[in-house]
Amino acid sequence: MRTSQVAKKFNVSNDALLYWEKIGMIPKVPRDDSGYRNYTKNEIEWIDFVTCMRSSGVGVAYLVNYYQLFKQGNSTKEERQRLLENQLFEMGQRIEEMQDAYSRLEEKLTHYDKNVEGVFSKREIVE
Repeated sequence: MRTSQVAKKFNVSNDALLYWEKIGMIPKVPRDDSGYRNYTKNEIEWIDFVTCMRSSGVGVAYLVNYYQLFKQGNSTKEERQRLLENQLFEMGQRIEEMQDAYSRLEEKLTHYDKNVEGVFSKREIVE
């Protein structure tokens, strides 16, 4: 797949893909005979992971670090696992915070619904 096709598939800009490759957040993309990037299944799987993590609030520096460790192979397996466990914990905390905010908004809307019903039930309609 070409850069523009991958960008469209993951709803990111061409520049984002090129930047991610430049900073080492995704693998180097092989090029065809004309010099165009030709994304393979491997790069696409990494981009899928990166876009998922970015949309969940995971930082660029974390993802670069993770990929660089991944490239080093099995010797970094435990360190990568710790990174993932820490990220999962942080994500769980953000989810709890979002659930709390969600509950508060629901309560607030319930309050508004009750007040609006009360106002309309007491209001006379004048023609």
